[in-house]
Amino acid sequence: MGYFNANKNSVISRLINNYLLSHKITIFIALLMMIISAGATGLHAWLVQPALDEVLIKGNKDMLFLIPIAIILVTLCKGLATYTHSYQMSKVAHSVIAKLQSQMFEKLMYLNLTYFNDSKSGNLISRLINDTYYLRMAIVKSVTAVIKDILVIVFLLGNMFYQSWSLTLFAFFAFPLAIWPIKKIGKSIRKITYEIQNEIAKFSNVLSESIKGIRQVKAYNREEFEKERAFNNIEYIKRNFIRSAFISNRLSPLMEFIGSLAVAVSIYAGGVFVLNETMTTGQFMSFLVSLLLAYQPVKALGNLNISVQEGLAGAERIFLLLDTSKDKSEKHLDSKKINLNGNIEFNNINFSFEENNILESINLTIESGKKTAFVGLSGSGKSTLINLLLRFYDNYSGDIKIDNHNIKSLSLFDLRENISLITQETLLFNESILDNIRYGNMSCGDKEIEEIAMLSGVSKFAEKLPDKLNTVVGESGIKLSGGQRQRIAIARALIKNAPILVMDEATSSLDNLTEREIQKALDELMKDKTTIIIAHRLSTIKDADIIFTIENGKIENKGNHEHLIEHSAVYKKLQLQENANEN
Repeated sequence: MGYFNANKNSVISRLINNYLLSHKITIFIALLMMIISAGATGLHAWLVQPALDEVLIKGNKDMLFLIPIAIILVTLCKGLATYTHSYQMSKVAHSVIAKLQSQMFEKLMYLNLTYFNDSKSGNLISRLINDTYYLRMAIVKSVTAVIKDILVIVFLLGNMFYQSWSLTLFAFFAFPLAIWPIKKIGKSIRKITYEIQNEIAKFSNVLSESIKGIRQVKAYNREEFEKERAFNNIEYIKRNFIRSAFISNRLSPLMEFIGSLAVAVSIYAGGVFVLNETMTTGQFMSFLVSLLLAYQPVKALGNLNISVQEGLAGAERIFLLLDTSKDKSEKHLDSKKINLNGNIEFNNINFSFEENNILESINLTIESGKKTAFVGLSGSGKSTLINLLLRFYDNYSGDIKIDNHNIKSLSLFDLRENISLITQETLLFNESILDNIRYGNMSCGDKEIEEIAMLSGVSKFAEKLPDKLNTVVGESGIKLSGGQRQRIAIARALIKNAPILVMDEATSSLDNLTEREIQKALDELMKDKTTIIIAHRLSTIKDADIIFTIENGKIENKGNHEHLIEHSAVYKKLQLQENANEN
């Protein structure tokens, strides 16, 4: 219990010091408006005294007119103050949440793959959307309600509305006036809320794509691009929430003003009734005091704790993400714009994952400009070699060198900028074909992309689509076939034009006919590049300069196709499996 309270206090302190204090001027204005609003509510209650003494007892007809006018003026002041503090606190809350969402997304972009392997994407998305929602509500409600409602309770000691049947018609005559503005405001809020929900859906999609496609993001060094894409969504959502607050907060002062008209008319009518002796002073007092009793703040404070606790729970989960230890973050050095040739060496590489040995004593050389293949049964460790080459994991022993540069001495940007990666899981973003190809090189113009699309065979199927290369492919490229998605991935790698090309099971999900069609584009892509192929199908790597067979994380054999058919048990087994599948 003590730990929880201490942690809760730490969360509150951090929210105040790191996020709220930067808005201290706005919060001060809001607090000042809260005091004015609560004071005006108290002044309403005070006006009961002259209403009784001057009008009901002394029969002062001048006060009969002045008091209702005073109530209306006080309510106008209260309405303006209420609107101002509600709007200002909403602006603070939305700005704080936008800052937290930006910080969390930036944190996610630079965490390593080990963190993502251990995390559920839905949970991460929930922290950026649901948890921030509860925190948003807590900031708005707690600061506003705690201070304002306590002040209102002090000034009014209650806010329960009670009505005498004899004054019902007078009390409610003004409320029909509210029908049009309520309808108008509701329509505007509905439109803005619809836009907000659409933008939140887009933001969720950006999050989902960025997290699911984190390998592509990192392989193409697109962390900054993803940040900008997400920040634009966050900024748009913030602006729309502030617009919503700007409109919706008009309703409260409007209803209070209309209510004040009802109170003013009730005082006037009740006074007339008393002066005409059609109503006793005690009856009128009972009605008036009941009408002005302040009980709503008490009720609000009773429900406030729920919102505060939900907000603090959300804040705690948010800070858990922001406080993720540095050992789960990638170490980014400054880029030196190094261009590599692609001569790669693995020297005595050992790698374990969750206490399981994946690679053991790996020693091999991949010559620059050559076509090198790795084959082996599933789980043998082939793809892990690629993960280490791209530094998706750094916790290995031994050295990996490219052109005699230890890859750990290179900046991640420089390393990955020199490697093009095509994987079995071709990830496309919910953008146009043109933009999906451009992801490989953000500086390329449309004309250059069109040439690459022609070279890779993308134009062949794109010409049949309604918007051609401007066709939006849908989430994860759902509108396209596997072969079409693979061609776009090849085009993306072509336009990156990195000296090292890595294909990790790039065609394993395709049928033989589609694979043969795509092979022409692949041949073009592999020209003058150091090419590394991870494959199941031996037919795709028969012409490789050298083939390594992997078994249980070790090099079992190496050589060309003819040599391995004679001397490698693993290669023979894969050959038999492929022949059996074809038959």
